[in-house]
Amino acid sequence: MPKKDKEPQKSKKDEEVEIKPSESEKSEEKGKEEEPKTKFTFKCTRCDKCCLERGPIPITFWDLELWARNGVIANFMPYLDIYQKPDGVMDLILKPLPPPPEEGEDTSKNEPFSITPIEDLLEIKCPLYNQNDKKCLVYENRPLSCRVYPLEFDGKNFSIVDVDCPGVGEKGMTKEELKEMRESAKTMYYELTRIRISLPILNQMISQKVMMDLMKQNLEVMSKMTDEDRAKLDEIFKKSSDKPPE
Repeated sequence: MPKKDKEPQKSKKDEEVEIKPSESEKSEEKGKEEEPKTKFTFKCTRCDKCCLERGPIPITFWDLELWARNGVIANFMPYLDIYQKPDGVMDLILKPLPPPPEEGEDTSKNEPFSITPIEDLLEIKCPLYNQNDKKCLVYENRPLSCRVYPLEFDGKNFSIVDVDCPGVGEKGMTKEELKEMRESAKTMYYELTRIRISLPILNQMISQKVMMDLMKQNLEVMSKMTDEDRAKLDEIFKKSSDKPPE
C-alpha cells in the first residue's frame, strides 16, 4: 500500500499567534473598569429658571387624573392647548400667556380673534408662576414634567435635559429621592407616549363631532327661515362671491 504523505508541519510563522495585551495595556483597561461612574445628584435651588424659560409644558393623563381627583382641573383649563410640533407630534400643553403690548405699541390693527403662535412663546414663563413672589401657584398639583425636571428618560437611558441647571450636582439627595425621581421620569416617558398616541385620535373624533353639530344647527336654522330671509341670505352670499379677492 502506498504510504500517505505526511502533512507538512506548520512553521511558527504559519500558526495563529494569540496577541495578548501587554502589562501596561492591562493596567490601563483595569483603570478604566475601576473608574467610578458620575452619580446623578439634584437639589432644587429655587432659581426659577425652568419656570421662566421652559415655554410650553407637556401635560399627560397622569396630570389630568391628579387634577380631577383634587378638584382643581378648572384652574388649568384656561391655559390648556393642543400644540402640533414641527415634527408632527401632537402635545397637550400648558400654554404660556403672550407678553403684554409694549408701551406705545399700536394694537388697533390686531384682529379680535387673533392668536399668538405657540412658536413665539417657546421662551415665555409658565402662566402659573408668580415671578414677583418667585412662587409656583399650583406647586402641590404641578405637572409631572415639572416634578422630574431636569431628568429625562427615553425608554432606555436617563439624561439631563438642562446641564446648566444650578441644582444639578448639588449634594443632599437621598437614595430614596433619587429612586423616586428616576421612577417619575420613567412614568413621564410612558405617560407622554400614551397621550401622544391618543391625542390625534381624540382630536379627529371631536372635530368631526363639532362639524356635525354645526351642520345640524345650520339645517335647523335654515328650516325656520322665511322665504324673505332666505332671499336676503342668498343676496349676501352672491355679493360676497362676486367681490374680487384683495
